[in-house]
Amino acid sequence: MSKLLTTLLAAIFAAATLTPIAFAAKHEMKESALATACKDKKAGDEVTVDGKKVKCPEAKAEKK
Repeated sequence: MSKLLTTLLAAIFAAATLTPIAFAAKHEMKESALATACKDKKAGDEVTVDGKKVKCPEAKAEKK
């Protein structure tokens, strides 16, 4: 019983640790694909990213 609980807790810990990393990587890839598609475009222009039409966002002001 003790081994079962230890294994279960280890599996839950691993899943809780790795899940946010997977979501963050997926979000990062979407942002880079949008940035690549919107290069040399104006804000509001429509581009196709992963088969979906999206509008280019306004450029973010650089932080000092």
